Amino acid sequence: MISIFQLDTKKKARTYSKGNRQKIALIAALSQEADLYIFDEPTSGLDPLNEKSFQTEVFKLKKAGKSVLLSSHILSEVEKMCDKIAIIREGEIIESGDLTEMRHLTRMEVTVTTKEPLTELAEQKGVHKVSFNNTAETEAVFSVDQEEMTGIMNYLSSKAVLAITATPPTLEDLFLRYYGEVSADA
Repeated sequence: MISIFQLDTKKKARTYSKGNRQKIALIAALSQEADLYIFDEPTSGLDPLNEKSFQTEVFKLKKAGKSVLLSSHILSEVEKMCDKIAIIREGEIIESGDLTEMRHLTRMEVTVTTKEPLTELAEQKGVHKVSFNNTAETEAVFSVDQEEMTGIMNYLSSKAVLAITATPPTLEDLFLRYYGEVSADA
């Protein structure tokens, strides 16, 4: 583990940076044989190479049938590494499941270019936050409720689609949905 995380063991412990102290904690945890590993903000202070090393080690643990509980505010890390996700607000689990199950909670982001103007796009069921990138209204960015995608695709295809990108919601989108509600309530 010392070589995997490239820890310089010749330095005195009190001279270690936050990243090096984090490496020591990870090395100590990963060097133990356990059925359950708990990591709280494990990559805080690590450089991208050591973040990747940590992820590799966690995938090895998972492959070996070990359970890993990861608490992190780095949502891309959670999205990449976790099989099940729980969003906790004020000490309570307010949503849980795998990322696919939780994606229904928010909207797809769509970028589209068509031959014909999309003048009625904003009136389509499930469409939100429409903005046009040109005056001809043939280049649009909008969000759409996932359950309305079929209807929106039918509408867009009637306008002769030239290019389209649909991006599913990220864990960050889900997180902000819940924590945005807290901000609105406050």
